[in-house]
Amino acid sequence: MLQMRMLFSLSSAALPLALAGQAVQAAPPPAGPSAAAPVGVQLRATTSNPSISTFTPGQPVSLRFAVTGMKPGAATTLAVTITDDRQVTVLSKSVKVTADATGAAQVALDAPHGRLGYYEVAARLADGTAIAAEGTRPAGITSYAVVPDPAGRTDYGPDLSHFAMQGGFSSKAQIVPLLGLRYYLDRVQWHWMEEKAPGDFAKAWDSERARNGNKPWPKGLDQDMAPSWQGKPWAMYPIAAAMGSGVPDWALVPGTGGKICKTYGRLNAQGKAALPVYAAALARAFAHDYPTMHKRIYQMAWEPGQGWCFGGTNEDLIEYFRLTYDAIHAADPDAVVAGPTLFPSSNYDDQLRGLWAGGLGRYIDAYSIHPYSPGDPPETHGLAEHLRTQIAAAERSGGHPIGLVGTEHGSETSRSGNRGQARENIRVTLIMLGEGASVDTAFYVADFWGPGGPRSKDVQTHGFYWNLNDRLAFGTDRIAPKMSVPAYAAMTRLLDGTTTRGPLSGLLPTQRGYRFVRGGTTIDVVWDYAGTSSRAVPRGAQVCDWMGNCRAGSATPAKVDGQPVYIVTGPV
Repeated sequence: MLQMRMLFSLSSAALPLALAGQAVQAAPPPAGPSAAAPVGVQLRATTSNPSISTFTPGQPVSLRFAVTGMKPGAATTLAVTITDDRQVTVLSKSVKVTADATGAAQVALDAPHGRLGYYEVAARLADGTAIAAEGTRPAGITSYAVVPDPAGRTDYGPDLSHFAMQGGFSSKAQIVPLLGLRYYLDRVQWHWMEEKAPGDFAKAWDSERARNGNKPWPKGLDQDMAPSWQGKPWAMYPIAAAMGSGVPDWALVPGTGGKICKTYGRLNAQGKAALPVYAAALARAFAHDYPTMHKRIYQMAWEPGQGWCFGGTNEDLIEYFRLTYDAIHAADPDAVVAGPTLFPSSNYDDQLRGLWAGGLGRYIDAYSIHPYSPGDPPETHGLAEHLRTQIAAAERSGGHPIGLVGTEHGSETSRSGNRGQARENIRVTLIMLGEGASVDTAFYVADFWGPGGPRSKDVQTHGFYWNLNDRLAFGTDRIAPKMSVPAYAAMTRLLDGTTTRGPLSGLLPTQRGYRFVRGGTTIDVVWDYAGTSSRAVPRGAQVCDWMGNCRAGSATPAKVDGQPVYIVTGPV
C-alpha cells in the first residue's frame, strides 16, 4: 500500500498514468555527463540535519562542506553567503580550507537560525567551484528552514484539522509533524482493491482484521510511517480515496475509456452491480476502523475530464455517484461523499454544467476539486469565483448544502521560481480555506521524475522539498526545503483549528484576504497580488509575516505584498 500511495495521482503532474500501478523502484543514475565520475575539484554541502535540513526554534544549525579533488596539502578559501526569505544577507564569511593527504577537506560552520523562515546558502571556492547540484537541487546552493516546533501545536481533531499533502513520505525523512499535516489520502481505490474480482475487498478486510488484531486495514499513512514527535504518536486522519482514474477491467464497457486513463468510462452490468457493494463494504470498514472521526470523507471520482481521462458521458459519470451515495450513507451515517474532482478551468465548464443539470448534486455532500490555478496570479484567473459559482450550482442541483474539499494543487519551481511557487501554494490554500474548504491537499512533498532521472526533462518540480537522492524518485530519504516549507508550516500553525468567516471587507482593488476565527482569536489574512499596499492593524493585535514571525501591532498600518500577512487579535 505504501508503494501505491507514493504514486497517488501523478497524472496531473504530467507523469504517465501507467506508473500508478507499478512498484516504486530506485531509478538508475541519469545518463550523460551528469552520471560520469566527478572530475577535478568538487564542493558539496549539507546541514547538521542532513536528511531533511528542517529545524525548530532553538535547535542549533551547522553547515557541513566537503571538498574533494584538491592537490594534497593545497590551501584555498571558501566564501559562504546566507540569505533569508526577506532577501537579507544574514551571514557572509570566508573560511580557509586546507586539503589533507587525499586531497579532501571538511568544513563545519555555525549558521544563523534566529527567526522562522527559509535560508539559502551559496558557497564558492577561490577557483570558482560552487556547490554541486544534488538530485533536483540546482548547483550553487543548499538550503535549510526553521519552522514552528510541533510540540507547540494542538491536535484539533478531524473536524477542525484542515491540511493534507500528497507525497512519497519516508520514515527516514520525518517531516509530517514539522509541516503540521493531519490529513492524507488513503489508498482504497476500487481498481486496486478489487482488481481481480468483485467482493475481494470485503473478504480481504475480514481476513486482515482478524490477522492483525482488529487494526485498520488497508494500513494508513499513520501506520506505514508511524509519524511521531518527541516520542509521541502524531495523529493523522484519512480521506477514503475510493475511486481513482480507472476501474477494474472486468467492470468497464470496452472502448469507453479516456485517451489517457484507458480504464475509466462506462460501467458494464457487472460493474454496476459490484460498485455499490464495494462502496458499502468500504464504508463499513472505514466507519469501523476510524470510529472517532466525524464527517468521514469518501472521494468518489478522480480527474474525470471528459475525453482525456473519462471516456463516458455525463450520465455515465453521474451513475458512479447514484450507485454509491445511498450505499455509503446506509453503512456510514457520518459519510461525506465528495466529487467530481475536476479543475477550475474553462475547459470543464460545459462538463460541470451538464453534471449539475443531470442531478449530480443529489449524490454528493461536498464539491471536490483540484484547485490548480488556471493562470498566474490565481486571484485574476477566477479561482474564488469558480468555487462560489460551482458550489451554488451544485446546491441548486442537489437541493441541500454542499461543502468543499481540495484534493490536489501545487506549483512548479521550474515555472514559478522558488518564491513564486511558495506564493502560489500558500495563496491558493488560503483561498480554498477562506471559501469554506474543510480540508485542502497540497501537492507534492518532494520533487520526482520519470525514467530520465532528476536532471532530465522528466523531472517534476512540484515538491515542497528538493529531492536529493538521485536513486529514489519517490519516497526519498534525503530532502532540502524550498521556500514553500516554512511558509506552509507557518500557515498550518496559525490556521489549523479555525473556521472561516469569509472574505475581508474594506480591501483595496488588488488586495485579497479572509477572516478566520478559533475560540477567542480572530486571524485576518491579507495579501496584495499586484504590488505593495497596507492594512490597518486593530489595537492590541499582532502582525505575523508569512513565515510565522510575529510582532506587536502599532498605529502604523501593516505592509501588504505578495506574501500573506496574518493579523492576529487574541492568543496566537
